[in-house]
Amino acid sequence: MQSRKGLVAVAGGLIAAWALPVVAQVAEAKSGGSSFLDVITAKLEVAISHFPALIAHLLRLPEIISGARTALLLAAIVIAGLAAEYIVRLVLRGVRVRALSNASPVQGFVRAFLFDAVALAALWIAGRLVVGQMGDSQSIGGRLGQQLLMVLVYWRGFNLVFRAWLRPDAPVGRIAPVDDTTARRLMVALNLLIVLPLADDYQERVLKVTGAGPHAIEVSNLFFTVVVSLGLLAVVWHWRREMAAWLAAMVGENALARQLKLDMARNWWMVGLAFYGFTGVAELYGELMGNEAAPAGMDVIESLLIGLLLFETLMYRVTHHVVSELPMAGDVAADCLRLAVRLYAAILIVNAFMVQVVAAATPAEWAPHDRGAKIAAISAVLIYALWRFIRYRMDSYVAANPLPSADAGGDAEDDVKVSASRLRTLMPLLRVVAGVTIAVVGTLLVLSELGINITPLIAGASVLGLAVSFGSQSLVRDVVSGVFFLAEDSFRIGEYLDCGRVKGTVEGFSVRSLRLRHQNGQLHIVPFGQVGHITNFSRDWTAVKFSLAFAHGTDIELVRKTVKKMGLDMMEEAQFKSVLLQPLKMQGVVDIKDSTVILRFKYMAKPNNPGVVQRIAVRRMYDKFPALGIQFAQGTTTFQMPMGGFAPAPAPASTAAPAAKAAE
Repeated sequence: MQSRKGLVAVAGGLIAAWALPVVAQVAEAKSGGSSFLDVITAKLEVAISHFPALIAHLLRLPEIISGARTALLLAAIVIAGLAAEYIVRLVLRGVRVRALSNASPVQGFVRAFLFDAVALAALWIAGRLVVGQMGDSQSIGGRLGQQLLMVLVYWRGFNLVFRAWLRPDAPVGRIAPVDDTTARRLMVALNLLIVLPLADDYQERVLKVTGAGPHAIEVSNLFFTVVVSLGLLAVVWHWRREMAAWLAAMVGENALARQLKLDMARNWWMVGLAFYGFTGVAELYGELMGNEAAPAGMDVIESLLIGLLLFETLMYRVTHHVVSELPMAGDVAADCLRLAVRLYAAILIVNAFMVQVVAAATPAEWAPHDRGAKIAAISAVLIYALWRFIRYRMDSYVAANPLPSADAGGDAEDDVKVSASRLRTLMPLLRVVAGVTIAVVGTLLVLSELGINITPLIAGASVLGLAVSFGSQSLVRDVVSGVFFLAEDSFRIGEYLDCGRVKGTVEGFSVRSLRLRHQNGQLHIVPFGQVGHITNFSRDWTAVKFSLAFAHGTDIELVRKTVKKMGLDMMEEAQFKSVLLQPLKMQGVVDIKDSTVILRFKYMAKPNNPGVVQRIAVRRMYDKFPALGIQFAQGTTTFQMPMGGFAPAPAPASTAAPAAKAAE
């Protein structure tokens, strides 16, 4: 925790070390070469010397605004407006509750927002009625009343937005992922963030309307700037836990760098204190130097950050109401929209900071950089959308075509899937190649749009690739061999292979090695460069031959006809129709021993699990032959497999390998 706090402190120090000299340099240029500290000190002394003028003007305010009637009407604007808003919201409360209970979260959000907008309209109407009682709109009282009404509407408009997200009295329609208590406390905090700057702005307007001198206004602004800045810092500190709960709740369980995001969410207050501290400094700088651009720029940045928080919360609510292991098309579109909004907000923030806050460039000088940043942002969004679409299609294909089950036994009589398709086998590698290609090309394109020369990067990457290729010849051989094996479709996941030294079922592969799972459970990792040849036992078909011993004098022709009919019947059964390619038949007499006749049988099947056909056929012979007078040999082995037979194996393709050997 201390290291993370230290990292934040170092980052803040670096930003301050870069920004403050820029501010000082601009101030020095505007002051004709005087030092920044001298200018600030002189301005501060002048402002303090005019403090009595501010006091004198404040004492004359009752006379200037024409007595107590105007003051009462100004208070009535606030009271009547807030009362009208409260009454309308109270009247519509039942309708709002029913609207939230009978609608989806998004529909309930829209309906509740419209009901609150009606209450805000009632506030404006009530305030306008009171303002109308002040007489001439160009009089001091009329102008003060109109400005107070606009400030009130502005505040309640923000309150409407915050209420739409937090809903302290309606958890069903709440967008922010917080509980009731946290929602109520956050409503207070967010309202204070709006009310304090509005109070500062209105006092300046009051002084200007009532005819205060510029020095008196400057003194008042300095005082209110300090008070408002301290108040904002207190808000950030006092409600830091509630906002941390809001931010941390939006970090998904499977989010990239989740722990880092959680740490940033829980320690957001460090950035908040630094931001409002810098905002206070910018406000003071603007008041002392007569530069209103810096405070306006910080206000723009604050509005963008609050808007971005509300947007991210809304997108979280929209995309996380359905739990799914795979991203849906709506999630992909939402992520692309989220990236576009983030980049646009970042461009506006940088523009406000560079042009207005620190005045590092004029709007005309910054225009080419702003245009390049917007083009780069559009390119980044399009590239990201392309990658997410490709990844979405790949994930959908992977979900629709699962890999063969690793625990499917070779003795199972079920029709299990043994090998994956060629595209499913190559899909992991294709996804990596597509991701790397899009990332590299997209990064170079974005850097080029930002005005960065990418030629040295391309040349450096080429030289580095050449050096790596010479220094890692075995690695290059493995990769190249793997590319050719995959291009020739030599194997697929789930197939049984013999690579000379090792055998097993293909469990996966990387760009340089192959993973084979032996039937006894051992996992072999074989670099492609060491694979001399591949024998695939799971392709196309396999011919299975087996022998049975019968008693001396058995009617061989009857056995042949019976087995032929049995094979044809099995070809018509649904269980074997998709497996058998040629029916079971008797090939003839293999050997004659003392009291037995050895007959060989053969069938051709797909290499999924051909041993199932053999087991079923032998069982049916055992059940049917005695009734036809066909006797198996006595006192000797009644079943034998030439060339080793079928060995039981846990992998699905393990039966295909011995079957192919038997076919030889």
